[in-house]
Amino acid sequence: GAQPDDMIGIRLWVDELRIISTFRRELRSVHDVIESLRNHEGPAGTADLLASLADRLVVRMTDTVDDLEERIAKLEEESLEGTTRETRFALAELRRQVIGLRRHIAPQREALSSLVSSKFPWLEEPHRLSLRETQDRLIRHLEDLDAIRERAALTQEEVQSRLAEQQNVRIYVLSIVAAIFLPLGFLTGLLGVNVGGIPGSDNPAAFGVFVALLLAIVTLEVVFFRLNKWF
Repeated sequence: GAQPDDMIGIRLWVDELRIISTFRRELRSVHDVIESLRNHEGPAGTADLLASLADRLVVRMTDTVDDLEERIAKLEEESLEGTTRETRFALAELRRQVIGLRRHIAPQREALSSLVSSKFPWLEEPHRLSLRETQDRLIRHLEDLDAIRERAALTQEEVQSRLAEQQNVRIYVLSIVAAIFLPLGFLTGLLGVNVGGIPGSDNPAAFGVFVALLLAIVTLEVVFFRLNKWF
């Protein structure tokens, strides 16, 4: 299949004279082998057919693994340019597909290993060599998938770290603003109490003096924060 999470399983019974296969949906790899047989270019025996089918299965996987590598490279670039909601979802989806694909491929490695080391008389050395080469390519695919999964995990960690840093900066800015306006709010609240005896209530210049006092307090706070390198 072309999709990482759309891999289809196939079960085989193989002996010297016949191959019996069962699968729930059509596999493109099997279709490739059938087409080669129809064109009189396919395998000549069960061992040849088995080696050819294993090779086609891995060839189909190659395209999928290459596509995953391109996607993780693109997501890494996007994460460096800036973090978006779509990037985070794409990374999570990529990791899910890689995990599913690896779970699908790992048993095939064991199956090929068993075939290579088997003692079937109809499986001759050229066939074992072909299966061994297919197994080696499959192992490289598994290694590539592990690398893609690690890259996706590292990119996700970097994205989460960047988001946490951005959130901390926002919280810090809000804390600074709150610290600046806290004494101002206290003074305005104190003078806004509707009771008698408020200083300057009968002086027309009192409001201007009060505003100047507030500006002076803000200036002193800003200078204090700057001297202490709080921002």
